[in-house]
Amino acid sequence: MSTLQIKGLLGDYDAIHVRRGDKLKTRKDRFGVDRSLHPHLDRDTHPQFISCRIAKWIPPGRTLFVASNEKTPGFFSPLSDRYKLAYSSNYSSILDPLVENNYQLFMIERLIMMGAKTFIRTFKEGDTDLSLTDDPKKNTKTWQKPVYTMDGEGC
Repeated sequence: MSTLQIKGLLGDYDAIHVRRGDKLKTRKDRFGVDRSLHPHLDRDTHPQFISCRIAKWIPPGRTLFVASNEKTPGFFSPLSDRYKLAYSSNYSSILDPLVENNYQLFMIERLIMMGAKTFIRTFKEGDTDLSLTDDPKKNTKTWQKPVYTMDGEGC
């Protein structure tokens, strides 16, 4: 099976799921100000912030499997100064014959992420989950101004 092959090639690894694309949606309020349902998500899922956030859970030099719907090529490259990055695209020779759509790819990535020594989700789903952001996953229907700075939060 493909996931077993990929896990074998990864060896001892950690994983992060970085949900960006669809969740970064903003809309303008009646005053023309951008609002978001996940006000910290854009900041929290940038490589510099990810590096700070995961440093307490994943030591430098580890293999880090990154699953994301981010479309910008090389977006996560800054993480390579601390980690050996791996993506599903690195295993296209294994996956391409099997994957027909993004849902199938996500299911395979999910199985790979579940095999990681440390798995960090985008949003906290359970009390013991590690997450990249503290914003709630569920739609709160509260559109807020996006936050792009770290507000004094250092590494």
